[in-house]
Amino acid sequence: MLVFLAIPTPCQAQFTPTLSTSIDNLDSGQSSGFIQDGFFFEGQEGPSSMLIQFDRGSFDFSGYAPGQLVGSLVVEVFVSVIFVTISGDIIADVQVTSVGPDTMQAIAVITDITGNVSAGLSLLGIDLNIGDTAFNVLYSDLPGDTGATMNVTDAGTLPLSGNLDFDIPLTWATAPILTHSPLGGDLVVETLITSTTGFEASFTEVFPLNGGTTPDQFNRGDANQDGGFDISDPITMLGFLFSNGSIPCVLAGDANDDNSVDIADAVYCLSGLFGSGAQPPAPHGVCGVDPTPGLLTCLQLNNNCP
Repeated sequence: MLVFLAIPTPCQAQFTPTLSTSIDNLDSGQSSGFIQDGFFFEGQEGPSSMLIQFDRGSFDFSGYAPGQLVGSLVVEVFVSVIFVTISGDIIADVQVTSVGPDTMQAIAVITDITGNVSAGLSLLGIDLNIGDTAFNVLYSDLPGDTGATMNVTDAGTLPLSGNLDFDIPLTWATAPILTHSPLGGDLVVETLITSTTGFEASFTEVFPLNGGTTPDQFNRGDANQDGGFDISDPITMLGFLFSNGSIPCVLAGDANDDNSVDIADAVYCLSGLFGSGAQPPAPHGVCGVDPTPGLLTCLQLNNNCP
């Protein structure tokens, strides 16, 4: 006699989150951050992990040294909870520290619980407190210049485990810590969200990259673009700062390479010209590309540099 056993299987419709991603500063040479919104509906399972991969020569982590504190507020996690009369936000700040030239470890710590969320979750058997670890995040650079990954693992303290009894919108927002490689084509963001019982939801989003842009070449310290470095350059900087004067290339006016043009740059030039101060960092004396690119650019065509 044959006996057939019917083994019930969970319905995958229990885990159908939605996801949308936006990325800023996709111009070549600029630092880029991303915002990702996920939504988990009432009655669905919570996520246990999210794996986000940036493909196609997208980001470069090579600038991070072991043990370096990248930022005190690199990722923000906002979870809004509405269930009957429960309303408020759970906010977790993430501190990221480099643990190697290609890897950064992050710990998301709950810093604020607003409204009556804490009391409401206690009624549901969820004990949530400020200082609890919400997520562990691992950033990894892919080999060569092929992209990077962000692996998010639920630490179990946020109400994102088991079966959800309320809708939860979840938002990740990173500060501009990643440097975009000057390549064309498309940036492909692939996100894989795994539920607490192993169900998976995958998302693929494509962002066009503004490749082919030639970085500005300039001669640092040559603020007036006359091909030299003399007293006229700090005078040009001071006129730009305090007398509505013009400066052909703002990059050239950033004499101390702190990604801004201010009084410190004029002082830096004067010290280098007439004191014992150092000369401006590269590129100085010759035209070249900024080895430490930031947000500054040349305002108009630089006739002295290609």
